[in-house]
Amino acid sequence: MTRGQDREGSTEPSVAYALEASLGMPGSIKQVADFLLSEGTGIEQMTMAQIAARAYTSKPTLVRFAKQAGYAGWKDYRRDFLLAMRRLESDRARQASVDVNYPVAAGSSSEQVVESLSRIHELAIEQAQAIDRTALEQAASSIISARDVAFFGAMQNLQRGKVFASNLGLMGILCRTPHADESAAVTSHLQAGDCLVVASYSGGLAQMPLAFVPQLKQRGVTVIAVTNSERGELGELADYRLDFAPLEHHHAKVGAFYSGACTSLILEALYAMCFALRFDESRGNRESVLASLQGYMPDGFDTVS
Repeated sequence: MTRGQDREGSTEPSVAYALEASLGMPGSIKQVADFLLSEGTGIEQMTMAQIAARAYTSKPTLVRFAKQAGYAGWKDYRRDFLLAMRRLESDRARQASVDVNYPVAAGSSSEQVVESLSRIHELAIEQAQAIDRTALEQAASSIISARDVAFFGAMQNLQRGKVFASNLGLMGILCRTPHADESAAVTSHLQAGDCLVVASYSGGLAQMPLAFVPQLKQRGVTVIAVTNSERGELGELADYRLDFAPLEHHHAKVGAFYSGACTSLILEALYAMCFALRFDESRGNRESVLASLQGYMPDGFDTVS
């Protein structure tokens, strides 16, 4: 008798095992658990091969994962997991009053689109307001006292990092934002006393340049993580976590509206905290830099008042 049968169709065991594996199991089993918990019902649109690939593992590992959870095989586990996650995500959507993965649908009016996105940004503001204040202050202090600062992120998070780095630059702090093919060179220069800010919704470290984070942590580089609040590799390694609730799928969604808004707000708060801790010097540097750029800036660019 499988665990699902033993509980008379109850779907809790599938999610409970994923949580257990994510928290306490090493290697590929943890990778599967982390992916399933981050993706939720989004796996319904994926084949077994696609799930294995995106979890950086194999189909036999998925079968092993299901059997360790007490199921006859992957198909049975997947069925119960989807049932459980549909209920959980439905509860989350009711509480949030918007589906963060699909805030728009075929035929959505402009009013509906704006209303949905406005609600997502309200959720992001709520998450930013709930971040750990002590961690925020200590993370900002680490940045302004660091010898060297870098930001690691992939795809859209890299672009958000560039905005963050640009703001730091105006207050006199150089922050490197390497692309994947530049990350090895930047990593080689970071040592104890330096600071690394990393943004990743999934909290996984398989993608470049995030794969260098464990190595940098061992060197004594201070790691600041902007990620979701579930336990993940990045969150476990970070010295300071600035996190938010994991309401969004990793892959199956219209766009990263929610995670993007949360990440941007938290990075803005981190920059503002840095500015506040070194206010007079930061203001002087900013005004000096902007003044030197007069005549070279496009319309609408921030100028000295």
